[in-house]
Amino acid sequence: MKKFKDVSDDVKKILLEQFGIECDYRFYEGGKGKIYAVKEDAPDFLRRKVVHSGVYVGRIERDGFRLSLDGAALLGRYAKRCVVDVGDEVVERWMKGEDLEDLELESDCSYVILRWRGFYVGCGKVVDGKVKNYIPKNRRISVP
Repeated sequence: MKKFKDVSDDVKKILLEQFGIECDYRFYEGGKGKIYAVKEDAPDFLRRKVVHSGVYVGRIERDGFRLSLDGAALLGRYAKRCVVDVGDEVVERWMKGEDLEDLELESDCSYVILRWRGFYVGCGKVVDGKVKNYIPKNRRISVP
C-alpha cells in the first residue's frame, strides 16, 4: 500500500490565503500529487491506514490550489473569498464543460469556486478574465 504524506499544514495555509478557508480536516498527499481530506476527529485507524477512503479534494498547482468538484462541494461552505454566485443559465453551461466569461471576479483570485443556489458546483482557473472549466468529461451533463 502506498504511503500517504500528511500535508495538512501546507494545504491549510494555501486554502486560507487563497479562499479564506479554515476547516477541521487533515490533508494527505497521495499518488500523482492528489490531495485527500479526512476529518480530524476520524478514528485513528482511518488516518493511519485507509487514507484513500478520504475525499479527493484537489491538487496543489504552481499558481494555487485547484479544488476538485468534490473538493469545492466539501470546502466551498468555508470559503470567504474567491466565490462567484452564478445563475441557472451559467451553471448549465458550466456543467456542460464550457469555460465562462463575463463573470464578476475578484481581482486577485487565481482560482474561483462557483456557487449556484447555495450549492458549490466546481472550481475554475481564472485566465484573462475567463474561468477555465475542469469538470471531468464523465461528470459533465449533456442537455440538448
